[in-house]
Amino acid sequence: MKHLWKVAIVLIAIGLLFVGCKTKPTPEQEAALKVEPQVYPPKVIEHKLTALGGDVPEWVFEYANGEDLENKREYRDQYVFVFEQTGKDLEGVKAWTRSFSAATEVARMVSTRVMNKFAGAQVGDKDMVETYMEEVAKVLAVAEYSGARKEDDFWIHRQFYDDNGKPTEKIYTYYLLYTVPEEQIDAAIQRSLDAQNNKDKVKTEEEQVARDRVKELFSDGL
Repeated sequence: MKHLWKVAIVLIAIGLLFVGCKTKPTPEQEAALKVEPQVYPPKVIEHKLTALGGDVPEWVFEYANGEDLENKREYRDQYVFVFEQTGKDLEGVKAWTRSFSAATEVARMVSTRVMNKFAGAQVGDKDMVETYMEEVAKVLAVAEYSGARKEDDFWIHRQFYDDNGKPTEKIYTYYLLYTVPEEQIDAAIQRSLDAQNNKDKVKTEEEQVARDRVKELFSDGL
């Protein structure tokens, strides 16, 4: 009988040893077992064509997904600008469209895109031409583009949710789609570069080289 008890004690000890030495999960295993929080994306509950049984235009989806609309065949040789406004009241966002100044907003966006392209380009010592480009951007920000054309507009009404899936707020978003002929904006950029060159003379050969690189950078437009 004592022998059986000794065997039982040994087996229990071995079992406890195995439990204590249990292999720790790898980071990959832990990641696989980890429960990610549930994401509840906003849901479209109404839009401009709902009452007529229509669909949301393709350009709205493409813009929302960050696609480059200027690559689309229907906008060939055009620069595309999408403006949006949000609000909790449909009449409020519609009022924004009535007061919207296409000339002002297109110019502002052209100026911003010029500076963004300059910032991401390799043109040598940017310090030599930074002030020069800021002056160019100022000119472009107040330019007028007679070819600016409204192509379409659309609004959607979405229901948002919190992390638990509970409905929170409902938001209207109004989109305005404008195009401008590429040649009109490209010409305005080159005129602004030349005008600033004539106004602010270069002081060194290195600065002239930097300006020439900037001009070359924008030779193919935005």
